Amino acid sequence: MRITAVKCLQLKFPYEQPIYDALFKAGHRQALLVEVHTDEGICGIGEAASFGGPMSSTAEVIENELAPRIIGEDPFCVERIWRKLYYRSWQHGRGGIVVCAISGLDIALWDIIGQKTNTPLYKLLGGYTDKVTAYASGGFYRRDKGTKQIAQEMKLYVEQGFKAVKMKVGRNKTAMNPLEVMPDNDFTYSLAEDLERVAAVREAIGPDIKLLVDANAAWDQQTALKMGKEFDKLDVYLIEEPVCTDNHSASNLLVRNIMAKIGGYETEQLSFNFDQLIKNESVDVVQPDLSWAGGITECRKIANMAYVSHKEFAPHCFSSAVLLAASLHMLCAVPNAGLLEFDRNPNGLREEIVKKPLRIDEEGCVSVSQEPGLGLELDYDKIEKYLEK
Repeated sequence: MRITAVKCLQLKFPYEQPIYDALFKAGHRQALLVEVHTDEGICGIGEAASFGGPMSSTAEVIENELAPRIIGEDPFCVERIWRKLYYRSWQHGRGGIVVCAISGLDIALWDIIGQKTNTPLYKLLGGYTDKVTAYASGGFYRRDKGTKQIAQEMKLYVEQGFKAVKMKVGRNKTAMNPLEVMPDNDFTYSLAEDLERVAAVREAIGPDIKLLVDANAAWDQQTALKMGKEFDKLDVYLIEEPVCTDNHSASNLLVRNIMAKIGGYETEQLSFNFDQLIKNESVDVVQPDLSWAGGITECRKIANMAYVSHKEFAPHCFSSAVLLAASLHMLCAVPNAGLLEFDRNPNGLREEIVKKPLRIDEEGCVSVSQEPGLGLELDYDKIEKYLEK
């Protein structure tokens, strides 16, 4: 079998009202899907992260820089292909969109291998379990959403069957917060207001539901420590990306002084960098993004490093149905799996572009597909609806 062609699909789903995290405004959701075609008619599907910029930039790297280097290659040789793509682009980008581009291709290659061998991807990667517990990922800021509304939102997720929920914090005017250079930086909350929001959610969901918060790397060390100690009083289970990704010492301080688990960092890439996060004891829960950090080939290395350091592996997963499926397969393959991030914001790229969207069961778990590869059946009519021309 040989690779014959690569194609990118740039998809966009508009929001009626924008949503906000600690730093960013999102008026739409986007996803860059990657098709890798072979001479046997098998087509693998992957996803390359395009957070923070136009999809066209990453698509250009995939189609015109990386694709020519893999045409004619055996898709089973994923390690060799990954190394070839990375080191031939070494001087162009040892991170950023080059690694995102490699990630999308890599996921597609693993999908091909699963289809060719008639094996679900999670079994190819280790086959530890066939389902994992999910958490409802929502609780974004919105101009018309106050404390009462966010508490109602998170309670609704519990009523839907989720045993864990996550909300946003960190949209504060605090020291070193880069919010000052971001769009709509007039839309902020005080630290006291953020604590009020978290306390209202805890009261609404009750004591038995895991509560996660996500600061999107916005806080400085002192603010994160102060807020973390207050979150401990509210029995917060995990604080995701509390400080800048590169501030390992601050993250380590939180690991040592906060009862809540410290998770991160979705904004980090490559096993080399996660190795430093883990060795520096800067995280309790290791959270790479498969479409961002280097694909399945790189993230299974990260999962193994987390395992030998007795840490949970719980990938960041906030995009389309393709990344959700890939992340679920990865989690089901390893013994140190944490929770599956299950985005609850309106998103046609998650719900509509596949024939069978993933769902939670009565236990708050999601079962992995037993179909070959990623097990996805794409709905190309819906894909056409959201395709960027």
